[in-house]
Amino acid sequence: MERAGARFPARWEDGGVLVVEVVGDFDGPAAAELSGLLTRTARTGQRLFVVDFREVDRCSADAVRQFVGAGPETEALPGGFLAVVPGTTARPVLDAEGADRLSGGIHDTVLSALEACRSSAPEAGGAGVLN
Repeated sequence: MERAGARFPARWEDGGVLVVEVVGDFDGPAAAELSGLLTRTARTGQRLFVVDFREVDRCSADAVRQFVGAGPETEALPGGFLAVVPGTTARPVLDAEGADRLSGGIHDTVLSALEACRSSAPEAGGAGVLN
C-alpha cells in the first residue's frame, strides 16, 4: 500500500504475525491510511500485528496520536495484539503520545515485538488482548 510520502510494506512472520513497516513521512494522512489498513486486516481475522517505525523520516505528534487512538479498534477483537518498534526518529513521539499503552507496547527490536506477539496468542498460553 502506498501514498505520496509514506509506504507500508508488509510481510508475514512465523506464528501468524503481520509486520507492517512505515517508510517515509508519518503524517496525518499516513496515520489514517495505516490505521485503516490494520483495522480492515483485523476484520478478516488477523490478530497479531507489529508496526515497525524504524524507516520513518519524519514523525508528526498528531499522526502518532491518531494511530495510538485507533489502536483499540485493532486490539478490541478477541486475541488482538499490537506492538510497535519505534526506531530513532519516531521514538520520542511514540513515547510522548502513549504508544506504550497499546496492548503490545513498545519494543527495541522487531524480534522482541514478534516474541511478545507470539507469546500473547491464546494457543501459546497468552491472554490475547492485554489492555
